[in-house]
Amino acid sequence: MPQCKKNPLKVNETKFLSLSLEKGRYVKRYYFSNGLGASVVCHSGSYGGNEGLFELAILEYDLGSDPEMTSKIIEQHPVHENHGAVDVFGWLNFSQVADLLQEIRNYSTGNYWYEWV
Repeated sequence: MPQCKKNPLKVNETKFLSLSLEKGRYVKRYYFSNGLGASVVCHSGSYGGNEGLFELAILEYDLGSDPEMTSKIIEQHPVHENHGAVDVFGWLNFSQVADLLQEIRNYSTGNYWYEWV
């Protein structure tokens, strides 16, 4: 019987910025063990926010550091090219956000780090 490889990548951390809810904003950040992450937002200033849809930006952070301090938005990445996006992905529903998060999580950067909590 063939054995399946387990994907060793996982979410190192997620941060939901609850203070943003006070102003009617949704902001959540995901940090993966490959040094990439994503910022998912929905508010009046985001692409699709007025329609209840989400905007997603790909982040990159220094492995082994506090991702909130070292993360920066990547405007050009192969994931962008795969979908024809310029800098951020806009007008996304839940399913599209989940698909992009999985693609970012599974992207092989060659560097990995796990935060064992």
